Amino acid sequence: MTTIAGPRSEPAREGPEPDVSPAVLERELTEAVLAGAARSDVLHTLRRATGRQVRLLSAEGAPLETTDGGAGVPAAVADAVLAEATGPVVHTLDGLPATALPVRAGTTVAGVLLTVGPGDPRVRALTGAAVTALLIDAVRTGEGTAEVSSQHTPAGVIDALRSGTVTPSVCAAAAALGIDLRRPPAGAVLHYKGSRSRAWSTALAWLEHPVLQVGRTAWTVVPDEAVLTRLRDRLCLTTGDDSADHVMAASGSHPDSPTGLARSFTEAERLLGLARTQKVPVLTFDRCGVVQVLLPLPHAQLEAYAEAHLGPIRQRPELMATLRAWLAERGSRQSVSAQLHLHRNSVGYRVRQIKSFLGTDPLLPAVSAQLHLALAALDLLAADEQRLRGDDEPVSAGR
Repeated sequence: MTTIAGPRSEPAREGPEPDVSPAVLERELTEAVLAGAARSDVLHTLRRATGRQVRLLSAEGAPLETTDGGAGVPAAVADAVLAEATGPVVHTLDGLPATALPVRAGTTVAGVLLTVGPGDPRVRALTGAAVTALLIDAVRTGEGTAEVSSQHTPAGVIDALRSGTVTPSVCAAAAALGIDLRRPPAGAVLHYKGSRSRAWSTALAWLEHPVLQVGRTAWTVVPDEAVLTRLRDRLCLTTGDDSADHVMAASGSHPDSPTGLARSFTEAERLLGLARTQKVPVLTFDRCGVVQVLLPLPHAQLEAYAEAHLGPIRQRPELMATLRAWLAERGSRQSVSAQLHLHRNSVGYRVRQIKSFLGTDPLLPAVSAQLHLALAALDLLAADEQRLRGDDEPVSAGR
C-alpha cells in the first residue's frame, strides 16, 4: 500500500515499485487530495511509485510543481500533449526524455504531467493514476486551470486546421467531428464550375462532413482518395448539372502532425489548379507523379528550371506540343501524327527542330526525365498563375 506523504529528500530510484497497482494508487491519491493533501504531495508520492522525477507543467509548458526543480517543455509540445496529438514521450527543455500525459477533463485543463525518463508502459499507467487527483486539486485551488472553448463550428475547425492554428480546443472539436489528429488526414479542396450556386451550397450542407465554403470553393479533410472521390461524386449528383466534370477535387499529402495540415491544404490548392488546367476531375498528392517533388519549390525556382531545360522552344507552341506528344508516345511518329493531326513527315521535321534547339535527343533517359520534370514545372506555373489571376474564381478566395 502506498503512503501519501510530503516531499522527502531521497533521490528517485529508476523503475516503478513492483507491488503498486495503478488502480490502487489512483484511489489513494484521490482520497488523499479530497482529505486536503497538496499537489506537491501527489507528485512526491508518484515519484516514489514510479521511481522517476515528476513535473507538473502549465498548459503553456512552464513548470508549476516539480520533484527535481527541472524545466518544462515548449508551448507547442504542451499544446500537442493536451490535444493528444503527439506520442507519449517528449523531450524537456533541459534535454531529458519524459512520459507526458494531459491533465484535463472536459473543458478543465490542469496542465501536463511528466515523469522523467525513457518510455515505459507501467510508468505511464502509474502516471495516469495521478490525473484525477491533480484535477481535483486544480478545481479546488483554482490554480493552473484553463477553460477550453468548445464553440467551434465545423467550418471553423477546418479553417483553423487550414491556417495551422491547432489549439487544444480545436483538437477537441475536431475529435468530436470524427477527425483523428493523432493520424492526421490530408487537406482537400473541391471546386464547382457549374451555374447552380445555390444547389452547390445546399449540396455542401448535405454532406454531413465538416466543410469550409467560400463561394465556389470548399475545403475539408479526407483520410484517403476513396473518401475524396465519394464526396465529389455526391456533390456532382446533388448539384445536378449536365456536365460530369463540373466538380473538381484535389488533396495534399498526409502530414506527420496536425500543424502540418496547413502545408497539406496549400498542396491541395496548387493541385486543384493543376487539375483545372489539365481537366482532371480528381488529383491527389499520391497520384500527381513528379509534381510531388515540385510542390515545395517557390515560383522563381520552378521558372528557372523550366527555362534551363526548355528555354529555346518555350515560345514555340507547336514545338512544345510536339515535344509533349513525342515524350508521351516514346518516339512513335505514327502515334504523334494521329494525336496532333499532322503528317508523319511534319512530325519528323518538328522533332529535328526540337533536337537542334535543345542540343540533345529528348528520348535519352536522363534527358527525358529532365524534360518531363520541366514540363511539369511549366504546368504547375500555369496553374498557379491562373489561380492568382482569379480565373473562374481562385481557390484562395476568402483567405
